[in-house]
Amino acid sequence: MSFDLRPLFSPSYWLTFDPPAVWAGAGRSLLVIFVGMIVASVVVRRVKIPRATDRHQATIYRKVVNLLFTMGFVGIILFFFSFQEIRLFGARFLYLLWIAGTVWWIVSIVRYAKKQVPEARRREIERFELEKYLPKKKK
Repeated sequence: MSFDLRPLFSPSYWLTFDPPAVWAGAGRSLLVIFVGMIVASVVVRRVKIPRATDRHQATIYRKVVNLLFTMGFVGIILFFFSFQEIRLFGARFLYLLWIAGTVWWIVSIVRYAKKQVPEARRREIERFELEKYLPKKKK
């Protein structure tokens, strides 16, 4: 029993409208991944967001929750269409679009966390340093 990867590199394999067979082991593992993404989004929402140290970290967690839930839900819909053997909506190229969308979303979250959050934290520190010398409102 050998596992042949050559069809994965063929455009005719991906650009057909025939849905993949999802009742086999690989299809079931896709379903586990999609459901796992939704479960992970609920766990992050309930555990990590309340324990975030600042609002920027909470925003990053919210973005991750949105990614996991949305792409998990879309993945389950793709799986359903493939399971029902609906030709257009269960096509393999939609899984490629799903992967591309997920990668793009992850890159945008990482870019936000690495570039925009440090800049926003620096601006907050500067603002607090400036407000330290301004008169406060009397109660």
